Amino acid sequence: MWMAKFKLKDQKDIYSPLCVKYKVEFFAYPLTSFKKNKKINLIVAGIISGDENSKKKFITDLKKDKRVKKIERSKDFVLVHAVHPLTRETITEITTFYNPQYIPIKPVHVSSDGWEYWQVACLDRNELNKLIKAAEKHYNGKLFSIKEEKLSSISTLSIFPSLTDKQKRALELAFKKGYYEYPKKITLLDLAKLSKCSYSTFQEHLKKAEKKVIESFLKLV
Repeated sequence: MWMAKFKLKDQKDIYSPLCVKYKVEFFAYPLTSFKKNKKINLIVAGIISGDENSKKKFITDLKKDKRVKKIERSKDFVLVHAVHPLTRETITEITTFYNPQYIPIKPVHVSSDGWEYWQVACLDRNELNKLIKAAEKHYNGKLFSIKEEKLSSISTLSIFPSLTDKQKRALELAFKKGYYEYPKKITLLDLAKLSKCSYSTFQEHLKKAEKKVIESFLKLV
């Protein structure tokens, strides 16, 4: 199996400008594309990561985009139905990026830095090269690596553990503030103060979140 890691930047993308504007991360999984009413329809599932106020603003602006026809949201999980004019350029782009020969190894990480980070696998290197060339030609794409190796795992949105809002906020805060770095950049006590709750309460939320994440990971190995 051939695997490629690369990034691209699409200024006209629905999600990237909003991720930059509100400093949120969007982990997107393209589900399908189809033609209807003389337009290209795209359905994408995704997980939003960021502070609650920023996520709400992200969704609000997303709904204002005329290309977005419907959004379904359940906490941080969203399902987006978008439509695009049926032009030759659009058809070419969709055919390339929604090629069923490609296997998304991980959800596309639409980052707050404006870049989309892709990891894709394919049996045919020539087909994978077409994707890389399209990204480089039209979206300032930059290739990190392309190599042949055995595929050991695939990450999808369904493996994300079901965390409560408080557990998720505790885990995100700990990660962003460097609690999991070595040496630690912050203590549990300081994290609790930042979250404006007691030490024992914050520790409970964080430990329960860690347990769910570890259990979810171990199911895959």
